[in-house]
Amino acid sequence: MATTKKSQRKGKKPMGRPKGSVEKLRRNRVVIMLTDSEVEKLQRLATARGLPLGTHAYDLLSSALRRAR
Repeated sequence: MATTKKSQRKGKKPMGRPKGSVEKLRRNRVVIMLTDSEVEKLQRLATARGLPLGTHAYDLLSSALRRAR
């Protein structure tokens, strides 16, 4: 198998760990299980906002936690 040169990410953000302080870095994984209808609704909401599914789910959880303080 031939080796290939690592592809260049021209014009794109660098991959890897985001820079920032540990306190502000999103580095913990939480898993929840959703029904098919819940995932479909979440996907519709994310699409309407032009966001990826995971980003929209994070935004919902983050705003709920801020309100709960």
